[in-house]
Amino acid sequence: MQPVRVEVISPLPEGWGVCLTCEAMMARANLGKVPYARGLEEYPPDWQEDFQRLSDLFLELAARHGENILIRIWDPRSLQGMFKSIRYGVRRYPTFVVNGHEKVTGLDAALLEQVLRSQGL
Repeated sequence: MQPVRVEVISPLPEGWGVCLTCEAMMARANLGKVPYARGLEEYPPDWQEDFQRLSDLFLELAARHGENILIRIWDPRSLQGMFKSIRYGVRRYPTFVVNGHEKVTGLDAALLEQVLRSQGL
């Protein structure tokens, strides 16, 4: 069975890091702040809260679905992220694109879970 592909298009903090695998390993080894927490104090409180909710949702989805889900995160300020935003007609962030056609905009975890179930998860 192919994993359900979820592309997340959302602005990311500048200090989030480049290699998520390396960042996660460093965080597990207690070599600094976890990747998604580094640099957040420089952003407004409401932006920090939204990003923390988004990060928690990523981790929850990965823990719940394991290898049955493939999550790709695109920053719309990057070339690839801009292309994805145009391709999928994204106008608000975050937007989750499930298997290339179903879109969920915002941080509605229940609606996202419903769409994932409709795709076989």
